[in-house]
Amino acid sequence: MADDAEKRGPIEKGEKGWPINPIGVVALLIFAVIIVFFIARPIFQQKVENNISQQTASKGGSITSPQAGQIVKSVNLSLQISIDEPQKVQKVQYWAKTYADGNWQMIGETNSAPYNLDWQIPDNFKDKAIALTAHIYQQDGNIIKDPGGWREGIIIISQ
Repeated sequence: MADDAEKRGPIEKGEKGWPINPIGVVALLIFAVIIVFFIARPIFQQKVENNISQQTASKGGSITSPQAGQIVKSVNLSLQISIDEPQKVQKVQYWAKTYADGNWQMIGETNSAPYNLDWQIPDNFKDKAIALTAHIYQQDGNIIKDPGGWREGIIIISQ
């Protein structure tokens, strides 16, 4: 009886092992990809929606330059902001963080309209991806943090 072929239902184990149906394997892989897509898509979509809501939730203005994803090949970077009510502004602080350490650092401030800043990029920000934001300090003491959201994915390349 040891020479008898092993059998599982209508499928028999041959000399090379159990037979594999290539169409069944492809169908199984497609099914797995579809399931992963339906599980992963809502997670990624939620992150994008959170980022969009963060960018539109803050009132008071928005950073107009640099653009998200911009590549900077310079030793300085011009930061520009559009402020909704500039007559109420006392000062604007600009903040940056690298994705490597994730810590926000104040990189400069300006006390006069149009509240733009020419930032001399220090060595610890060169050859890194960064995010930028601003804080608007109003004359009544209110602080508007991250007006218009962050500018993300800015890449600084040293010359």
